[in-house]
Amino acid sequence: MALRRLSSLPVPELTDGTVVLRRPVAADAATVLAGTRDPLVREFMQGVIPHQDLSAAERWLADVPSGLWAADRAAYFSVAKPVTSAPGSPSSAAVSATYGPAVGWAELVDLRPEEGAAEAAIWLLPEARSLRTAASALRLLCRFGFEQLGLGRIDAYAAADNMPVQVVGASIGFRRAGFRPGLFRSSRTHALHDAVHATLLPEDLC
Repeated sequence: MALRRLSSLPVPELTDGTVVLRRPVAADAATVLAGTRDPLVREFMQGVIPHQDLSAAERWLADVPSGLWAADRAAYFSVAKPVTSAPGSPSSAAVSATYGPAVGWAELVDLRPEEGAAEAAIWLLPEARSLRTAASALRLLCRFGFEQLGLGRIDAYAAADNMPVQVVGASIGFRRAGFRPGLFRSSRTHALHDAVHATLLPEDLC
């Protein structure tokens, strides 16, 4: 199956009733600012540069996510919580979701059309961190990659000492594929982290 180009697709709104993945908007600036300053995000993700202030985060949101999508380089989504449907109304998984403020970020990067592969990553603000929320966001992101882009494999890299992220990946079907000594440098301390490489195939997503 040929990999579809991001630029040929609109940015979708994805939900499973637990979280919503949607187009990043200017109102997400406070979340992005907090995320890029969060100690755990900066420790376990490479290349996270804290935004100087709210205006800088707004400018980044206005230019970068849409620009990289249009250039077929990266799919960026804001992660939000859906608003609970009223009793007797259709579930939020069946209709276009209404949602609260962004609580995190999800991305497919390093798109490699010749391999039919990409790399997935997510982060959540401290108040939103739970296995259920993280697994839902990662599952929706990977489903988008498989079903709408036609990816045949999604890779993920987690610091060897970041066990919660490894548990999240394993809970939706990622399987350990290797160990990479000193793979990436912390954005906060600049220390090198060994990394666990895991992969997910369409038939393994659960």
